[in-house]
Amino acid sequence: MNTKNKWLMLVASGMVGFVVMVAILCFAWFFGLGNVGVDGWLPVYKIEQTASAHPGFLRTTVTSGTSVFVSDYDEYALQLQDVEPKNAIGRGPIGGRMVYTIDGQKPTDYLAVDEGSEMPAYAVYRNSKLPPFDWRHAKFQTMEYTAPMGPAAHKRTTDPALIEEVVSAMRDGTPIPSSSLASGSVSNLNGVWLNSDQLPGIIYNPKVYADPSGPVYLSESVVMVSANAKQWTEARWIPAGPLFTKWLQMP
Repeated sequence: MNTKNKWLMLVASGMVGFVVMVAILCFAWFFGLGNVGVDGWLPVYKIEQTASAHPGFLRTTVTSGTSVFVSDYDEYALQLQDVEPKNAIGRGPIGGRMVYTIDGQKPTDYLAVDEGSEMPAYAVYRNSKLPPFDWRHAKFQTMEYTAPMGPAAHKRTTDPALIEEVVSAMRDGTPIPSSSLASGSVSNLNGVWLNSDQLPGIIYNPKVYADPSGPVYLSESVVMVSANAKQWTEARWIPAGPLFTKWLQMP
């Protein structure tokens, strides 16, 4: 066999091998075999869940190597500004993208984790070595009421006095007796989105309960009984100030 024929055979063998390799990768990508593909190169995060030190709440951690991120009582009121994060950096124990970076945040500080089962549901997780977000002393630039309907639906303000009244009420106010508002209907339960330059990419979202009789209450975090019951069981309710109460009543 002359040199030319040998060269042609080598080229042909190489092309066949390349085609076979591409076909295997495409097959694995399409059917998800063995997590081959982009997701397969992502690190796997382990998930653990225990009871929180706060009654009724859960403490969840995601871990990869020595990196541990936590979602506990202090993170329940945090949510993403971008509801659909794009940059996946980790996957769950059974495969599939689960851990994402948050725009504006260092991936060593905060991460977004998909806690959903059938549909995506992203939660904010904090590096366990960092202190919780100090909303009590943070400076918020804007506030938006999250009610989807009614005269105050998605009402927004930049009034620093109004925003400070909400924060100071939760920080310094006296909770009402637990029996007075121990549970209630979610039909009157909404929240306020508080935006701070100190927490880019993340919104602080305490809950607001507007009692049909007039009073308004604020809470750092609320635990729901279940989606079907549409009631909460754990919440530390504090009466809102007059400025915020009046603001909600005005169109």
